[in-house]
Amino acid sequence: MNIVTVSITILLAGIPCGSNSGDGLASITASASVRTAVWGQVNNPGLYYLPGTPDVLELISSAGGPAPGADLSRVLLIRELDRSRTYLNLGRLTAQAEPVFLAPGDVVVVPESFWSRIQRNLPIISTVATVVNLAITITLVSRK
Repeated sequence: MNIVTVSITILLAGIPCGSNSGDGLASITASASVRTAVWGQVNNPGLYYLPGTPDVLELISSAGGPAPGADLSRVLLIRELDRSRTYLNLGRLTAQAEPVFLAPGDVVVVPESFWSRIQRNLPIISTVATVVNLAITITLVSRK
């Protein structure tokens, strides 16, 4: 009998797999994986199937790591099983070597940092300040 190891995602996608060496017996064993998602400030957000018992850091690493401007002190973990929401400080958890393991269906959201949002919106803020300054100047000049 042949043993073919296949990712569960391939089985779910319906892709034919397996082999038969002529003995008429073929078997497929699926390696278990955990379906999770990561969104927000990571380099490759999306749905991931991770083998074994992955933790939050493993998921973020699989997504290409945190993007510039990510706030790793306010990472949101949403548990599908009970719809609970937990905010994680990954810096503190890493320093304390406390992994947060993921369950199937968990979603991790990495937010943008406050200063990154300010920097991203600075052109808008600057334009508004210029328009307000111009309006105040015109008003003051027209009163004289």
